[in-house]
Amino acid sequence: MTQILRLKVDWTGFIGGPGYTNLHFRDFSEGDVSQAMVDGAIQRTDAWLDSFVPIVPTLCSFKINPVVEIINAESGALEEFMTGAVDTTRVGTSAGVYVAGTGACVNWYTNVVRNSRRIRGRTFIVPLGLQAMTNDGTIDDTRLTAMKTATATFLAPGITGVHGVWSRPTAPGATDGLWATTVTYSINDRMAQLRSRRS
Repeated sequence: MTQILRLKVDWTGFIGGPGYTNLHFRDFSEGDVSQAMVDGAIQRTDAWLDSFVPIVPTLCSFKINPVVEIINAESGALEEFMTGAVDTTRVGTSAGVYVAGTGACVNWYTNVVRNSRRIRGRTFIVPLGLQAMTNDGTIDDTRLTAMKTATATFLAPGITGVHGVWSRPTAPGATDGLWATTVTYSINDRMAQLRSRRS
């Protein structure tokens, strides 16, 4: 049995909201999810989210939910809840207008293949303010570099678990769910359009 941790970030205050972002972690040193892993995942995500504050609109707030879900990766069954430190609510500082539903997309890549396809995931950072954009509608190079630096730090190996992509079971009652560790990432300079507030 493989236990994984699902951490949720809640986004509010903007057109099309509220929304949320799911991030998954696994602890290879201890097997089952530990309190140290919960705390470590929150701390890691906390630092990553801080890097987005300057480019998120002022009307948008986002916060890590301190209650995390512990899931059986194979079956998808929710096994228990654990609680980490209460996170502060962040408010974006990018003043002015913004384009609703538009922002950056972080692509997560793994080395695991399922059904002849590489398992990968995506996380949308939406919405972004004008400070993140250039005149041609792409992401500003300085802001893009800052996002990449923060994301590389977020993925750096640690003793409290690693980030990954969870491939859900193929059918209700199936036990073929699969965990895949994230090995690299990419963030394109083109703005991404989010059609659902679950990322």
